[in-house]
Amino acid sequence: MKTVEEYYAIAKDLFLEAHPELKSGIENLTAEQAASVGMSIEQLQALQKDRAYAAYVREKKLDGVLFAIQLAEPDKAVMVEAIETYLRSHAEALGLSWEEFCIQNEL
Repeated sequence: MKTVEEYYAIAKDLFLEAHPELKSGIENLTAEQAASVGMSIEQLQALQKDRAYAAYVREKKLDGVLFAIQLAEPDKAVMVEAIETYLRSHAEALGLSWEEFCIQNEL
């Protein structure tokens, strides 16, 4: 099973492949544009990739991590395990038992 960060990186790349106009715009950013905001071209491109993915997730009202796992994990059994692991950590962060979390979220 991958880490959340790995799922996010894969999902972001898959998202950009599915949106070639965004990918092209990000790839065509210049060093001058990056320098004008105090970044390297790589930093600016990474920032814009993150922003494009985050904007899509927000627009669709999705949980970014769940969407990333669903998009990036081809093995359904591993996907289910990764989602449960994420949700359990989310429940713990909220101070809820797994049972309370499931009831509260109708899982």
